[in-house]
Amino acid sequence: MRKQIKIPELTEAITEVIRKLYSQKANKSSLLKLNNDYFAEVEKSLGIERYTSKNHNVTCSKLFAICDFLEISLSDFFTLVEKENSQLKFQKSTKGKLVKKAYKNLEKES
Repeated sequence: MRKQIKIPELTEAITEVIRKLYSQKANKSSLLKLNNDYFAEVEKSLGIERYTSKNHNVTCSKLFAICDFLEISLSDFFTLVEKENSQLKFQKSTKGKLVKKAYKNLEKES
């Protein structure tokens, strides 16, 4: 199976947004209780701590579950991601730049 591309700018922005939202949620209540309540409701642990480090490549399904836990829509989440790193907001002048860079990095690793 071919290795997935990883766009560091995207991963870092997603990580930072998750970290900020997670810490905001922590300020409101006990994270352990929130995690346990969510686990009891969906019968699955999110392992959200893994996504607060930059060494991940989150799937769409996992991101949806994280957003569900954090009580934010995907569209609002990605608005925050674009604010975190303006390179991620579509601009015709930079179209394909980050994707091309990610594929070049993947080829170097192979």
